[in-house]
Amino acid sequence: MRHYETNSTPAAARLLALTVLADGGLDRNEVDTMMHTDLARRLGIGSVEFERILREYCDDLLLSAHYLDGMRLKVADEVLDLLLEDIADPRLQQALLRTMQDIVSADGVETSAEVEVLARALEKWGTRPH
Repeated sequence: MRHYETNSTPAAARLLALTVLADGGLDRNEVDTMMHTDLARRLGIGSVEFERILREYCDDLLLSAHYLDGMRLKVADEVLDLLLEDIADPRLQQALLRTMQDIVSADGVETSAEVEVLARALEKWGTRPH
């Protein structure tokens, strides 16, 4: 995975992209939900920026992922931990957790893969969304 500066917009956007793709597909409702959050506005994540980060994440994922089956890729736990470490600011962590939960809930289905991403973030950051 490429490195982004700690607490940067690209580092945060990559975690949002990871959350959008956690269930193995790109869902328009999840992307739309993410784009309309306070966090996206605060960080200045527009559709062009998010699509760039999403594309970069997909490229990196293909190079460093573990296969779950023939149809889905899963980022390795140790890689997810490194991506989560790119966000050190507790307020940004809280905002990301809320936005990640909004993304997961956007399509009305919370998959085990999505829940695993949220659980890992909660475990790593030691916080709970409000």
